[in-house]
Amino acid sequence: MTEEAQQIADIPVPAGVTIRYTVPQDGEALKKWLSDPTVRDAFPMDGESEIDDAVRRWVSFSRIRSSLTLEADGKPIGLGTLYIQTYKRLLHQTEFGIILDGDYRNRGIGSYLITTLMKFAKRQFKIELLHLQVYAGNPAIRFYERFGFKEFGRQNHWIKDEKKYVGRVFMERFL
Repeated sequence: MTEEAQQIADIPVPAGVTIRYTVPQDGEALKKWLSDPTVRDAFPMDGESEIDDAVRRWVSFSRIRSSLTLEADGKPIGLGTLYIQTYKRLLHQTEFGIILDGDYRNRGIGSYLITTLMKFAKRQFKIELLHLQVYAGNPAIRFYERFGFKEFGRQNHWIKDEKKYVGRVFMERFL
């Protein structure tokens, strides 16, 4: 782990994994992950132009260093972004997003990423409240609950996908 990464979090990095601040070039890996059909149901984007827009948004937070990238063997394997607010009265809270390369799921790396992101949010940005949104019925809900996130609301008709609606769950956790 680099000295810079040591400042990001003080928890052990999984074997073979390094952590660093996200750079714009990480958008290539993010686009690949978001384009994966097995990931499609976890995100609302539909089609290349919407994925490109999402990649620009996620990676744009690299300029304020609120996005972290995990690497293995010199290539990105995961990304976590804090969508830091620009309004003073909202600086205590933020939404976040995480994604992992499919080959690295179910190995504890996602747990490391979310734990690191929570510590990073509190330490670097003085965040008090983290929140997220996830598709209703997504198994990731149980993952977030393991880290203390609680549901605080739902929207039942969020996405219309081929004449059926898919809801989303809002979750939050105080740090």
